[in-house]
Amino acid sequence: MIDFEHKQMKQTAETQCSDLPSRPQRSRRATAFISLIFFLFLTACSTVKVKTNPGLVSKSGLESARVLSTLAGAPLAVLSEFGRSSTALLEGARRHEARGRHHDAAGNYLQAAVDAHVLLASATERRGSDAEKALIEVHNAALARFAELWVRDPRRLEPGPYHLKSGSGDLQIELSSASTYSRGYFDRFVAAKAVQEEGMVRKVRDGYGAPIVGIREHRPERADEMEFYPPRGLYAPVTVTMDTVTKSSGGTHVIFSMRNPMVEETIPVGSRRLSLAADYSAPMAMILKGRNEALSGLEGFFKADERIAQSGVYLTEPYDPDRIPVLLIHGLISVPMIWRDIIPEMISDPEISKRYQFMVFTYPSSYPLVESAALLRNELAALRAKYDPRGEDPLSRNMVVAGHSMGGMLTHTLVADIGDNLWRQFSDTPIDEIPIEDAKREEMRRLVYFDPDPAVRRAVYFSAPHRGAHMATKDIAGTIAKLAKLPTEIVRFNAILIDPGVNEHFKIPIDRKYTSRESLQPGTPMVAAMDLSPYKKGVVYHSVMGDRGRNDTPNSSDGVVEYWSARQEGAASELIVPTDHGSYKHPRAIEELRRILRLHAGI
Repeated sequence: MIDFEHKQMKQTAETQCSDLPSRPQRSRRATAFISLIFFLFLTACSTVKVKTNPGLVSKSGLESARVLSTLAGAPLAVLSEFGRSSTALLEGARRHEARGRHHDAAGNYLQAAVDAHVLLASATERRGSDAEKALIEVHNAALARFAELWVRDPRRLEPGPYHLKSGSGDLQIELSSASTYSRGYFDRFVAAKAVQEEGMVRKVRDGYGAPIVGIREHRPERADEMEFYPPRGLYAPVTVTMDTVTKSSGGTHVIFSMRNPMVEETIPVGSRRLSLAADYSAPMAMILKGRNEALSGLEGFFKADERIAQSGVYLTEPYDPDRIPVLLIHGLISVPMIWRDIIPEMISDPEISKRYQFMVFTYPSSYPLVESAALLRNELAALRAKYDPRGEDPLSRNMVVAGHSMGGMLTHTLVADIGDNLWRQFSDTPIDEIPIEDAKREEMRRLVYFDPDPAVRRAVYFSAPHRGAHMATKDIAGTIAKLAKLPTEIVRFNAILIDPGVNEHFKIPIDRKYTSRESLQPGTPMVAAMDLSPYKKGVVYHSVMGDRGRNDTPNSSDGVVEYWSARQEGAASELIVPTDHGSYKHPRAIEELRRILRLHAGI
């Protein structure tokens, strides 16, 4: 895999450098480019590799059924009999699948789940015993395989009950009216137990129910609905549960539900309540399958003109008008993939998942900071226009935003009262007196005059260079920045500032290729303006930063951002963790985010 990724990186480097003007320049820039790639590869490469193996699900159920079949003596005889019958059902289901008889297989799987549910509801086994765990495993595995086959069958969308046959007779299946999701909402199911991933930390909750990855695809007829979902579609944690089983001479009537395990923690089964099973990381793993953090980040930087089409705010689950949005923003040469362990970690906390919903913002990270900030404001406005036009939800009244590195700077733009501090970095001449076309003047006004976001109540900074980063002044950084392909409108706006008739009104020289690298240098307009601007009244903010384990604060640095730049006077809390620039990944930083979210929700 490393050899394959190395070839990819080499090809990317050759493609990016193919149009440089001269051999000395090509050699120098290519060297810088390849050096950066290998630096990122060694420090941040973390391809998420995923395999799905449905056989693991039925195998798990079979193993547990066979364990139960070995039990002997009262009152375990009933479990032993169940073990033998469910073993036969599951083995039969596997044979049916091998022969392409999916309806018969689904009937066997569902019958095994029904029989397990009846025993669990009657509380035959002792609570917390190995026998109960094995019984739940048979139920969950069988129900998961049934759900995977059920969602593939077009008959599920027909009015009325869904029918299957099993050795015990007719099975009549209906989706509960209280189900979180309708029967036609998801296009595909993947049993979470079938997902094998590398490059992520697995977060699960043991309990009753079949953890599933529910997939809703982008389709032309859903263009408006899916506007704020990732390009690969919605991948959501779902738990399928069997709610009631009623047996009669005519067969068995089953009512089941597709539940959201982020807002439900327990479920009634007979006369007792059991923990609702969940897998929080499998959906994230599947949507990131085959992605490489370093290479995706590089593409977002060097191919800004292409990445802009995929930029914006993305939901990680269906929008909930009642829960507080947490918006996560990545940094320079990065992508939302950096949050792949943080989001499952947070939503696996029942008290947090009941109160919060997580969103991510992605953008071409070579964009000048002022442009990215405008893009962020526009995306939030569009999100609210779609989901909360009346401004009644937490989306418009109570948000938490957290950003890493340059993402922290973008977070800061949402809570700073910028006034005319940014414009005054460019010019002492009032903007209305600059001799340019009205359309260009309004474009400039849009970028340099903006209000703090009214909804953001709390901000969390991970290694944010509030006063700039000296890394951005290095020669290699300058060479790398010149390779970035910015959209023509960004280059055109920069050109306004160097027009001979306009430039005399500006304090600083502006180059036509003004990227995020230049805008993050100490003393540059946005950096200086942000440092001068007070925080919006009432906002609470927190800082997390690394010292590389040297314990030398206030003279510390994470290797990219120094303490003097990351520190914010008036922060409600400040945490120094013994790590490098990737402070957000440190266990203590993750726990700090958990603490902050609990504090914000009053938990």
